[in-house]
Amino acid sequence: MVPTTAGRWLRAGVAAVAIGMTLFLRAAPAHPAASPVSPVSPASASAAVGSVAGGLSSAQSVQSAPLAPTAPAATAEPVAQRVRIPDDAGTPDLTGYWFTPREAGATRSQPLPVVVALHGCNGLIDTRVATKRAGTIEAVIDPAGALQNRYREYAHWLAERGYAVLMPDSYSPRGRAQGTCNEALDTRAIDDRTRRADALAALRWVARQPGIDTRRIVLLGWSNGAQAVLATIDASRPWPGGTPTVDRAVAFYPGCKRAVRQHDFKLRSPLLLLIGGADDWTPATRCAMLQNAVQARQPNARFRLEIYPGAYHGFDGTSELHMRRDAAATRRTGGVTVGGDAVARVAALTQLDSWLASPDP
Repeated sequence: MVPTTAGRWLRAGVAAVAIGMTLFLRAAPAHPAASPVSPVSPASASAAVGSVAGGLSSAQSVQSAPLAPTAPAATAEPVAQRVRIPDDAGTPDLTGYWFTPREAGATRSQPLPVVVALHGCNGLIDTRVATKRAGTIEAVIDPAGALQNRYREYAHWLAERGYAVLMPDSYSPRGRAQGTCNEALDTRAIDDRTRRADALAALRWVARQPGIDTRRIVLLGWSNGAQAVLATIDASRPWPGGTPTVDRAVAFYPGCKRAVRQHDFKLRSPLLLLIGGADDWTPATRCAMLQNAVQARQPNARFRLEIYPGAYHGFDGTSELHMRRDAAATRRTGGVTVGGDAVARVAALTQLDSWLASPDP
């Protein structure tokens, strides 16, 4: 069962910490991704937030505000476009959503770094919103308006930091807009191999866009999309010619089981993996095992693992903590716990900001 909430003083205390960290992020100046800025110390961020998070469950945290912008001057929404991404021969073209910073126009003097962001098994689109918007003028004015809130918020947060963002949709073109969470992982038609091919197609697409710095491409994913990140940067798999390399990768709460079982799994790019210590859908212990295995095979591999005590699957979101019983994993366990954790959310954003800003992650 979902843990119960503690006393009012505890809830208020966590709220104060989360609000304080959010205000700190709002006050910090936005850093252009190309500039050699001094990153926030991961140790100090973990100490400041982890000391509180360590003694609290996710249910004892509070729902936080949307992803905090860092500078009032960068609050304009990015330019959003719906684009077509050619996939491998024999597979349908993908739909993608392309965001560029609003200020990045004809006066831009430097090429933009890019984040290719991969959605989880719930899909990229909020199907309820998409149905209401279908064929309306609103859908034409804001082509990305039907994206789930998490993805829109991240696109804006990243654009404020000077990144262009591509979010490919692996599901809608294949008739799975509502997601695949209720399908057993080992029997999904849209599997790791498919999603890796989609990620590679997305990388090739961004490399063809004008004004893009192909030396600074970040691959980021959540849950099943994070598992696709692991598959994409697996150095034991061939890298197709004409595909730009990934400068660094970010994986939010991936399922690490398959990579752990793959005895030749190695990293092709530096990896930041963020996961909740209480995650009962994609357990953190397997990702710790993966880190140990990779570092044994590649002593110089840059594999940073951040585990947030008491946080569950989807901790960087804002939904209330709840039991999910429609996922395939629940057939064995009876349910998995998902929901946001304000403290872990702020700590993860601070860590992500540092990882992206660092010239040598």
